[in-house]
Amino acid sequence: MRLKTRHGREIKELRVNEDSFTIQVRDGAGRFESFEKKDLASVEHLPAESLMPSYKGRLPADEIDDLVAYLAGLK
Repeated sequence: MRLKTRHGREIKELRVNEDSFTIQVRDGAGRFESFEKKDLASVEHLPAESLMPSYKGRLPADEIDDLVAYLAGLK
């Protein structure tokens, strides 16, 4: 998400929770922050963007399948 406060601060972080009045986000370091929607100038959902690095093209599809199967099997 990209949030912009009424004071001009721009935040681009991962949405953790959202309700009618607030949005909670988490940054790459795991820190949480909550904003009241009335205090935001704009709220933009960025579904095509991610804070996680892309692994597209780094591993062949069969190796990704193996990795996902391994991780899913961990307890």
